[in-house]
Amino acid sequence: MPIIASEKKYKEPAIVLLILLSLYLISARNYLLFHTVAEIFSVVVASAVFVIVWNSRSSMKNNYLLFIGIAYLFIGGLDLLHTLGYRGMGVFPEHDANLPTQLWILGRYMESISFLIAPFFLERALNPKAVLSGYFLITALALVSVFTGSFPDSFIEGSGLTTFKVLSEYLISLIFLGSLIVLRKHRDRFDSNVLFLLSVSIALTIAAELFFTFYIDVYDFSNLMGHYLKLLSFYLVYKAVVVTGLTKPYELLYRELKQSENDLRKEKEAQANLAETLSLVNRILRHDVLNDLNVIYMALDNLSERSESRETELSKQAVNRSLKLIEEMRNLEDTGYSGCLNSCELRQMIGEISEDFPVQVNISGECSVIADKALNSVIGNIIRNAIVHGKADTIDIRLEQGPELCEIQIADNGCGIPDDVKAHVFEKGFKHGETGHTGFGLYIAHKVISRYGEISLKDNYPAGTVFILKLKSAEPS
Repeated sequence: MPIIASEKKYKEPAIVLLILLSLYLISARNYLLFHTVAEIFSVVVASAVFVIVWNSRSSMKNNYLLFIGIAYLFIGGLDLLHTLGYRGMGVFPEHDANLPTQLWILGRYMESISFLIAPFFLERALNPKAVLSGYFLITALALVSVFTGSFPDSFIEGSGLTTFKVLSEYLISLIFLGSLIVLRKHRDRFDSNVLFLLSVSIALTIAAELFFTFYIDVYDFSNLMGHYLKLLSFYLVYKAVVVTGLTKPYELLYRELKQSENDLRKEKEAQANLAETLSLVNRILRHDVLNDLNVIYMALDNLSERSESRETELSKQAVNRSLKLIEEMRNLEDTGYSGCLNSCELRQMIGEISEDFPVQVNISGECSVIADKALNSVIGNIIRNAIVHGKADTIDIRLEQGPELCEIQIADNGCGIPDDVKAHVFEKGFKHGETGHTGFGLYIAHKVISRYGEISLKDNYPAGTVFILKLKSAEPS
């Protein structure tokens, strides 16, 4: 296996060197053919990059690659015109070597500025059609300026490159350098291999631009080296975008999704830690406030035995409301931190709950369900509502065990619930009548039961209300 891996490691560089050597031999015999092959390769790569990103634009989350892909369509178009206008091609016979040099400068300006702008879209929305239209308009205007003679001369036969061309190459190199720095600042948004290939590609392009600053003839050595480096640069773009996009699309097109998943996981962990901290603070505050309220209630109770006053009674009622609010907040907390579901014997559990209420509670039947400790709060809340709001003095609870579900009917003989209220009793914050408190009681009950069953209500006859709970049956323990 190591031998095979080693062969694969050196196979690709060997092929690249062989191709470069072949191109050098071609250039020695026919430089025009070398130039055409090198430029056509860059045009094919640019077109392939555009095709991939354009057809993947709906799923591609990395706007940098999407922006560069669109830009490459027009960069490739300018390179194609540069190739066709090269001296000896005969496509534009009325023009000399100045035309392809101008088109080259246009292509490099467009490429460098595109790489510089692209990182800014990593954090911003990108409209692909608007970008496509914008590049089309800019390219059209640039070509008009070249073919109408408005664009500055870049090459003069007999004397070589103009000052504009040389300064442009240096400026383009600086723009590429800036784009490389900005790209590295956003390294966390790219696959490490793609980032490396893009970085080296930009570096090679900078080196190519420097070679293009001092050639005298379009067929001389520095021009040859510039095209070599450009060829390697486009090859690395091909590796980064085309090969990765076709053979490992998740690394290129869906890396943003993986990053989002990681961010979501971290956010969930942070929320869990915050929830745990808030729960601890809540428990501490509730414990201390509850203790103080009990002390106040006992003091008020002792005071009321010695002297009757409306103020004392109102104070006791206020304390009772606060105690009930604390109990409801505890129940609400249980719905979020109730733990695992376990098998529960309902008859025994309801019997223990009913001992806390000063009314007759009749229980019939047996039932084992899958639930958690929050079910205690639900049943206790229903019984308490029947007593406090419905003025009931008798509660009948019937348990019916089925093969899959257990039905629990909690019926009272109170005043019942009006028809126009029934549809709202499980809503958060809904209150009815003078005895309505926070409006959380039945909302909490519904929230708890909806996680492992269902809850509903109907009228009891001749008077009162029946709450029906349907829970998943469990094997009796």
